Amino acid sequence: MSEYMSCCDCVITKAGPGTIAEALICGIPIILNGCIPCQEEGNIPFVLENKVGTYSEDPVVIANTVSEWFDTNDGTLEEMSARAKLLGRPEATFNIVRDLAGMSFLMFHPQNFQPFS
Repeated sequence: MSEYMSCCDCVITKAGPGTIAEALICGIPIILNGCIPCQEEGNIPFVLENKVGTYSEDPVVIANTVSEWFDTNDGTLEEMSARAKLLGRPEATFNIVRDLAGMSFLMFHPQNFQPFS
C-alpha cells in the first residue's frame, strides 16, 4: 500500500482505519467521503481535529476541496502533510507482533511469567 500512497498528493477514501493509518505514515492529506456506521465514525473527528484532512460525501465539495488544495499555494497541504507524519506510527505493526509473540510465549511457558512490580 505504501508504494501506491507514495505516488499520491492526497487520498480520497472512506474512514477506514487502515487507509487512514497508511496515509498518516506517508504524510498524505486525507479527504474522507464516508464511513461504515458505528465502526468507522470515530475516525472522522480524529482526522478533522488533528487537521490532517476534511470530510464530505458530496462529490462537488470533494472536487472543490481538491481544486482548492492544489490551486492555492498557501501551505495548507504542506502543513497537513507535516501533521500527518507526526501522527503516523510506522512501527506500530512491529510493536503489535512483538507484543503478541511475547503473550503467546508466556501462554506456552507460564513458568517464565514475571509480574510487574
